[in-house]
Amino acid sequence: MKLGKDIDILEGLPILYIKSLNALVCSDLHLGFEGVMASKGIFIPKANLKKIKSEIVKARKMRMPDTIIIDGDIKNEFSNVHVEEFNEFDEFVKFLKSIGFKRIVLIKGNHDNFIDRYRSSTGIEIAKQEMKIGKYLFFHGEKMPEENLKEVKTWIMGHVHPAIAVYNKVGVKEKLFCFLVGKLGKGRELIILPAMNFFAGGVEVNMNRVRDISPIFKLADVNDMRALCIGEGETLDFGKVGKLRYK
Repeated sequence: MKLGKDIDILEGLPILYIKSLNALVCSDLHLGFEGVMASKGIFIPKANLKKIKSEIVKARKMRMPDTIIIDGDIKNEFSNVHVEEFNEFDEFVKFLKSIGFKRIVLIKGNHDNFIDRYRSSTGIEIAKQEMKIGKYLFFHGEKMPEENLKEVKTWIMGHVHPAIAVYNKVGVKEKLFCFLVGKLGKGRELIILPAMNFFAGGVEVNMNRVRDISPIFKLADVNDMRALCIGEGETLDFGKVGKLRYK
């Protein structure tokens, strides 16, 4: 699905491709999630990193990019780097290099404390909170970008973990992870990425207030944003969030 001439949503994947940057863009991987949960006495099967690798391989076969931009929250813990986070982070970076990525960029999110210590050993680029690459502004979303970056026309962020709640014919609620695409005033465009994490619950943006999740919603009306939902092998345009609300 195309978002203008330069940006594609890769069908059925929580990943963007930007032609002018020859780059994949994704967000909210939360590596080490299962290990962190196990340390808290909650045991779940290790599936997250395997799923992420599989989706990136599919995406790379579609477009053959040489750059990947991770728009925040590559790890899960706030206060430290859990051993499983480090192990999966190290494995993930080696995996990206092994399949041909020449440039790996991380825009730090609110979960990415202490990740800078691995910059030199892994060779990845790490930006604090935001980074302008080409004609795009990448930022995680828990904070607003710096004033001198606000004139960039296309903003791309994560953090929200957007999803749409739908009810089937027998009244059972299902959840579809989605991209949110809309205007930000003054001719700017905003794209909010879905979470790549396998266990992400997703924020049902058509059921909940989102104003407190990110300061971006003081500028962008979520009801006027299009929900582009991830299906099995395809991406579906569900229209504006405001028309998907249940009364």
